[in-house]
Amino acid sequence: MKIENSSFYDIFVRNIKKQKSFTLTGLTTFSRLLLVKYIQKISNKKILFITSTEQSALRYSTDFEKIWNIKSNIFPYQNTSPYETMLGNLYDYQKQVNILKTKPNLIITPIKAIVEKFPNADFYNKKSIALKIGDYIDQKDLLKKLISLGYKRATMVSDIGEFSLRGDIADIYSLTENPVRIEFWGDEIVDIRFFNNETQKSIEKIKEIEILPLYKFKIPEKPSKIFSSILQEQLIEEGYFEGINVYQSFFNKELVNILDYFNDYIVIFDEFAEISAKLTQIDETMINSYNEALKNNLIEPLEDLNHYKETEIIQKLAGIQKISLNNFISDECNEVIDIDARNLQIFDADMYKVADFILSKKDYQITIATDYRERVKEVLKDFEIHNVNFIESINALGTEIPDSKLLLITDRELFNKRQKDVPSGRKRY
Repeated sequence: MKIENSSFYDIFVRNIKKQKSFTLTGLTTFSRLLLVKYIQKISNKKILFITSTEQSALRYSTDFEKIWNIKSNIFPYQNTSPYETMLGNLYDYQKQVNILKTKPNLIITPIKAIVEKFPNADFYNKKSIALKIGDYIDQKDLLKKLISLGYKRATMVSDIGEFSLRGDIADIYSLTENPVRIEFWGDEIVDIRFFNNETQKSIEKIKEIEILPLYKFKIPEKPSKIFSSILQEQLIEEGYFEGINVYQSFFNKELVNILDYFNDYIVIFDEFAEISAKLTQIDETMINSYNEALKNNLIEPLEDLNHYKETEIIQKLAGIQKISLNNFISDECNEVIDIDARNLQIFDADMYKVADFILSKKDYQITIATDYRERVKEVLKDFEIHNVNFIESINALGTEIPDSKLLLITDRELFNKRQKDVPSGRKRY
């Protein structure tokens, strides 16, 4: 029986199409994956899937790809506090910016990333350096522009944020997966290509490149007196001095949340109660980190916090369609739809028990996952069980289920992952 024939399906579809927020309960892991797939299919919208931890995000991303062949992008978070003078992981920031700019169909993110602040889209559009083949630019001007965006000059680029100028060659490691090499003929750009910074070998020729600001802000040419004399001196002498990232609110008044980028997505929570508790904990930790840094004179008072508080996150979520996948129901839940998903039975290769079970379930459609197809066929034949449909992979199922009494899936590794379940009413084992 298809999921479309389940008792909950009509109200499930109606709520999605009316863009209502609601809660699904009675779930196990596999049904969560299945329902997210259906939500995306029915709504024809992009999904922002929020988890309580990074481990959960990684696990879901793997399962979506292996079981449904659905590609997802994990939106990472910075492990450092935004109130520490240590610059965050630029490789994680590169991934974050790429997702913000490309807006993929399925984004999975731990709740911690939701509290971070980012420049709005206009910042990246207006502050970046756009270079393309045929452009004319003096290398001294290019050098000044790169330094104004926070880049440091090096003999050879080996890390994000570095650039080198050697004769008619400019190497720049921007917020891209690989650094870019720009070749000049005089002041004209004649070639642009990505290259491997370890082997120095070219990877891909391109016609244009966008060099993004390295920080979430750009310092002004003539800094106003916003700091103490000590920081003012550092700013004048060093430009992007170590720890300047803490003072992002002084330089960029238009920092936003990733929900501002993805406000046209459907937001799905994996256990809202856990996520809510985690958000409260993160907020408290961030505020304590800020107060501790002030107390120990590690930073100066900020114009605004470097993270979004819990109340601000709740306000931003107010106008977005939200679907919660909850097994723990609270008073905060919206309309609740009970799915009553059930775990599939596992027999650990005892085919006599399997056969007895199959014979006792006359009105059910049964799926068997095994690495030993021929042996299973022999045992089933011994028990005069013949109505079997053989499928090489669970991916072949999609949302269509054949009419056979038995489905024999030979890709057991994919099928027998964690807890496998189907919504109640499908009558499958």
